[in-house]
Amino acid sequence: MEEKKSISVLKKVSLLVAIGFVCFHLYTAIFGVLPGIGQKSVHLGCLLIIFYINAIIDSKKLADRVFLIIMALFGIAGTVYITVLDETLQARSGIVYTLDIVCGILLIISIFEACRRKMGNPLVIITLVFVAYAFFGKYIPGFLGHPGLTVKKFVNLIYLTTSGIWGTPLYASASYVVIFVLLGAIMSVSGIGDYFTNLATALFGAFRGGPAKVAVVASGLFGSISGSPTANVIGTGAFTIPMMKKNGFEDEYAAAVEATASSGGAIMPPIMGSTAFVMAEMIGVPYSSIAAAALIPAILYFMSVLFAVDIHAAKHGLKGVSRDQLPNLRAMLKEIYKLFPLVFLVLCMSVFKFTVTRAGLYTVLVTLIIVELDPKTRLTVKQWLQIPVQTAKSAVSVGVACAMAGIISGVIMGSGLGFRISSILTTVAGHSMLLLLVLTMVVSLIMGMGVPTTAAYLVLAALVAPTLTSLGIPVLAAHMFIFYFGCISSITPPVAMAAYAGAAIAGCDPNKAGYRAFRLAICAFIMPYMFVYNPVLLMDGGALEILQCLITALLGAYLLGAGFEGFFWNWKLKFAERPLMILGALLLIVPGIWTDIIGVAIIVLEFVSSKMFHRSAVAAPAAPSSDS
Repeated sequence: MEEKKSISVLKKVSLLVAIGFVCFHLYTAIFGVLPGIGQKSVHLGCLLIIFYINAIIDSKKLADRVFLIIMALFGIAGTVYITVLDETLQARSGIVYTLDIVCGILLIISIFEACRRKMGNPLVIITLVFVAYAFFGKYIPGFLGHPGLTVKKFVNLIYLTTSGIWGTPLYASASYVVIFVLLGAIMSVSGIGDYFTNLATALFGAFRGGPAKVAVVASGLFGSISGSPTANVIGTGAFTIPMMKKNGFEDEYAAAVEATASSGGAIMPPIMGSTAFVMAEMIGVPYSSIAAAALIPAILYFMSVLFAVDIHAAKHGLKGVSRDQLPNLRAMLKEIYKLFPLVFLVLCMSVFKFTVTRAGLYTVLVTLIIVELDPKTRLTVKQWLQIPVQTAKSAVSVGVACAMAGIISGVIMGSGLGFRISSILTTVAGHSMLLLLVLTMVVSLIMGMGVPTTAAYLVLAALVAPTLTSLGIPVLAAHMFIFYFGCISSITPPVAMAAYAGAAIAGCDPNKAGYRAFRLAICAFIMPYMFVYNPVLLMDGGALEILQCLITALLGAYLLGAGFEGFFWNWKLKFAERPLMILGALLLIVPGIWTDIIGVAIIVLEFVSSKMFHRSAVAAPAAPSSDS
């Protein structure tokens, strides 16, 4: 009985802190963020309190609960101390007191434990490696060696300055990412998020391979809001994967489609999860520029997956779902106003040129008005209370990941590792931009395996992006390059986390699902190279040039899917025809008039020869009818 009362009290405390957390960010979004470290320390402190309270509630062992209470107190001590100390830090002139060291170490320990419990071991291990490098650099021989940091210098760098925990990543999380997390929570709790899935089902469910197309469209829309591939797979996959299996898709293929589409949500404007906001802050450009640059690659990503699904369905004779089993399209179109928040957000950022925070705030208000005006979505008291709770829980992942990335960034800056890594990559690649891009891709995929997209991007932005820009690659293209590979690392074997989540729902082999997802997303592995070499794909060019680029790239994406699936038009491709089809597709995806001409010529030649071959095969008496 006493335990139940304690848990009840903790739930109320967690709810009150979550409400205060949301109110604090709404207030600062309206009247301006707190100066100095204050905004970030309050933000991180609230997240740690909420996380540890919920962890205590979920824990079943007394010893574990005691440990969690200690970790929560560590986090409170570290954030309260720095908040109180904030105004006097500039007058310190680098002086570090014993209490500074104690509170800094306590906060760092609390952050590490929160990360371990929330996101698993990979990011913790990576960060620990960097911390060890900071202290033991003097024992490392050769080029990577450095004098090493003392405890005092480490704490000063990581805890008392904006070069560590309180750096740009956490600032982005504390200033405006929470507003968009709140927007996602409102859409999820009110049911507007479900409307995206239902509309996609009504529009595409009856077509050839319809359930898989529903998964692609619905996951793209929902994933743009959530920003987490794994969470997206679990959220929409529970509905789409069983529907695909029922329609005749193999278990592994159904899991792969959902995982591939969900991983692309983070690159789909207008919201693009939370990482794009962090990127805008990192490189100092308006978020609208990030969203505009991501538009064509995102369209190509999702269209390539849709093409692959359609070709697979045609090859295997998979039909759509009966209309009577789908949501009524006319009824869905009557509620099309539920898409207005996304349209309004685009208008705020692209037409009215509002800041990201202001655009997000106005969109939250508009969404709440729409929700309350519709009797079907009007929130109950219980749902109103769910919104701050869900917002805080979702914000924990981003906030803790940003804090961990801040520790890594501080080590990179304090030890000079960033310069060393850049020099190594430049030395290995020489003056070959292609080799440097390949090495960067490998590093990005490895760093992103099992690590949240935001954390992967932040580490890569500090380690690798400067090397790319040093060879003349535009800053936006360099950061988009590592961002893309950080996103699709969730479907890259051997650690394809999104595919594993899909496989759990589909009840199939996770490794097979991972390799299927890798093949489906092949266009995403090619696209970053294309927009680095030709920024037209990032909307950097004239209107006609961009339109030509989009049309030919879409054709190339379709033919790329046909080449990998081995099926084109209404016949199967011969083994020797598939490489030629893929080559023509790649030439069409690469922006440029001559590559387009050569690509079209190859495809036309193959189409004519294949058509003639298959017609003669059909006419021949010995030819099997299944080939026609």
